[in-house]
Amino acid sequence: MKVSLNWLKDYVTPGIGAEELAHRLTMAGLEVETIHSADGDKVFEIEVTPNRADCLSMVGISREVAAILNKTRKPPRIKDTSYPKIKCEIAIEDKSGCSRYIGTVIEGVTVGQAPDWMRKNLSVVGIRPISNIVDITNFCLMESGQPLHAFDYDKLIGGKIAVRRARKGEKIVTIDGLERELDETILVIADSKRPVAIAGIMGGKDAEVNEKTKNILLESAYFDPILIRRAARKLGLASDSSYRFERGVDRGGVKTGSDRAASLILEIAKGKVTRYADVNITGKTKTTNSISVSVQKVNQYLGADILSGRCQTILKKLDFKVAARGKGGLLVQPPSTRPDVKLDVDVIEEIARIEGYDRLPTSFPTIKISDIPLDEKRFLREKIRKALIAQGFDEVITYSMTNREVLVKAKQNDIKSVKVINPLTQEQEVMRPSLLPGLLNTVSFNINRAQKDLKIFEASKIYRDEGEIEALGIMMTGMASEDWRQAKKQHVDFYDIKGAIVKAIRYVLGCRPMVFVPLQENFLEPGLSAAVELDGSVIGLIGKVEEGVLNSFDIKNADVWFAQIELKNIISRKPLKRAYQTISPYPAIVRDVSLTIDKRYFYQQLVEIIKEKGLKNLVEIHFKEDYTNMVRDKIASHHRGILLSLVYQSAERTLQEAEVNNDHQKLLKALVERLQVVIR
Repeated sequence: MKVSLNWLKDYVTPGIGAEELAHRLTMAGLEVETIHSADGDKVFEIEVTPNRADCLSMVGISREVAAILNKTRKPPRIKDTSYPKIKCEIAIEDKSGCSRYIGTVIEGVTVGQAPDWMRKNLSVVGIRPISNIVDITNFCLMESGQPLHAFDYDKLIGGKIAVRRARKGEKIVTIDGLERELDETILVIADSKRPVAIAGIMGGKDAEVNEKTKNILLESAYFDPILIRRAARKLGLASDSSYRFERGVDRGGVKTGSDRAASLILEIAKGKVTRYADVNITGKTKTTNSISVSVQKVNQYLGADILSGRCQTILKKLDFKVAARGKGGLLVQPPSTRPDVKLDVDVIEEIARIEGYDRLPTSFPTIKISDIPLDEKRFLREKIRKALIAQGFDEVITYSMTNREVLVKAKQNDIKSVKVINPLTQEQEVMRPSLLPGLLNTVSFNINRAQKDLKIFEASKIYRDEGEIEALGIMMTGMASEDWRQAKKQHVDFYDIKGAIVKAIRYVLGCRPMVFVPLQENFLEPGLSAAVELDGSVIGLIGKVEEGVLNSFDIKNADVWFAQIELKNIISRKPLKRAYQTISPYPAIVRDVSLTIDKRYFYQQLVEIIKEKGLKNLVEIHFKEDYTNMVRDKIASHHRGILLSLVYQSAERTLQEAEVNNDHQKLLKALVERLQVVIR
C-alpha cells in the first residue's frame, strides 16, 4: 500500500518527520518497508496484513496516525447530493455474491482532464491519470478503500444492470484489451444481453467511459470476498479493486463511497443525477457485538500501567464506541471497518499497538522447572531416523500434496486419496496416499544430475480415508556401499533394502520375528516384492519398482528398490528389554544340510518348521547358499538347492554326538514330510 504524506495531511497533521512517523507506524503493526521521494512528496510503502483491510486507504491510515499521535482527524468533506425518486433498473440475481449494489445515473457529464491536485495525488501512489470520471473513481478508491466503477450508460443494452453468475461460454473483453472466457463460478455485471464487467475485478471494454461519454452509471457495491478471490485466481487477473474486495471492504462504506464519488463528479465533470437505486439485500448494516474488557486485564497482559482514560482515548481515536462499565471495566463496540476484532484480547492488542510495542515494559518470563514426561512415540521415531542415517541413508522431505496425474504415473491411482477442497494449484489437488511418487521424483531429479547411487528415506505422513498415517519410505538405487571384502562393487538388490529395514526396526524394538511374504502390487515387479510382517501383523511392503513406473518418471536403465512401513505399527509396540546372556563355555556342533525344494516354498517356511520342533540345543540357523538349474547336480527346473548350517550347543554340558544326530534326524524327517524336500 503506497501512502502519500502530502495527501495524508489532507486528513490529519502528523507534526513529526517522515522517518519518525514511519517508525511509529511500524511499532503499531503497520510496517513501513521503504520511504522514497516523488514529485516533492514522501511516499511510504506499507505492508498491510490480510486482516487489516481498513488500512488500504488514506482515510484508514489517517485513522491510525491520529490514534498513534493523539491528533484530530479531518474526514473528507462530502457535499449533499439530491437523489431523484426515479429508480435505475438494478437486479441482483446472485444474492449471496452481492449483498448491496448502489447505482447512480448522472447525465450530461463532460469528460476531460481531472484537476491537477487529483492527478498529482494519483500519480504519486502509482496510478496513471486517465480522465476526470475514471480518476475520481480511483481517487475515491484510494481515499476511502471503497472500489467504484463508472459505466457509459448509453452503452448498456436495455439501460439496466444485472448482478449474476456468468453463463457457460460467455466471454468478455476487459479494459486491458484481452478477451477472457468466463464460467458459472464467476460473478459478472451484465446488461440485458451480455457481461459488461467482471464483478469486483475489472470493467469491460464494451461499456468503458471515453471522451465521447455523456451519461454514466456509477457503481458502488459489496461483493463476497471468497467469490472475488477465486475468480481473480482462476482468471489470473488482479486489480486495486479485487485486492480490496478479496480482503473484505467495509459494508458501511458502500454508501459513503458512492456519495463521495457522485459529489466530486457533479463538482468536476458537472452533469445531473437523473436516476438512483440502492439495492440492499441484508437491509440495515449489522452492528458489531460489544466486548467487555477490564483495564486490570489490559495491564496484566501487557505488564504495563495504562490508565482507563488512556485506554478509552486510544479506542475512540480508532472509531470504537466505548463506555465505562463498573470499576475499571469498559464496554467496547468495534466499528464496521474492524470485523477482525471479536474478543477482549483483540481489544487489548489494539491498545498495545497504539501505545507502541517499543514503549511497553519488558521482562523475562517466569520459568518453572517441571518434569516433562518422555514422549515414547517421538523417541522411537527418532531412533528409526538415527538407525537409517547410521547406515548411510540421507533424509529427504517431499510435498504432502500432489496431483492425480502423478498417482497414475506411479500406478497408485487405485488407492483412495483425500481430495483438497480448494487447491491453490492443480499440483496440489490431493493429499498424497503414499510416499512412492515423491521419492521417485527425488530419485529422477538426482539421476538426471549424474547422482546415480542413492540411499534416501522420508519419515512423514500419508493421507487416506482412515486419516493421517505416519509412514517411513525408503528407496535405494545404483551401487551398494564399498565393502573391502568384495572384489568389486555390486548393485543394490532386494537383500540390501531388506537388511536396512530389519536393522532399523531391530534397533528400535529388539530382535522381534520379521517375515517377508510374497506380494502382488501394480507398481512393484512380480516375484520381487513382499509384504513385511512383524509379530504376525503386516506393517508395510518392499520390492523393486515396476519398469513402467520408472519410465513414466524418466528413470532409465536403473533398478530402484522401495519400501514403505507404517510407523504406527512400530511405535505402538514396546521395545524388548535387552538382557545379558552368558556365553556357553562348551563346544558347538555344526551340521550342514544340503537339500532341494520346490520353488513355491520359501526359506522362511523351512525356518518355521525347524523352530516348531522346539529343540533346546539348536541355537542358530544359518542360510549359506541358494542355487538353481545346476545340471551336474541334477536339480530340476522347478526346484532349487538350499544349503543350511545348523548349530547345536548346550550352556550346561558338552553335547554327545548321538543326541545331536537324534535331534538332527528329527528335523530332516519333518522337512521331508511337510515340504517334500530331498536331502542331498
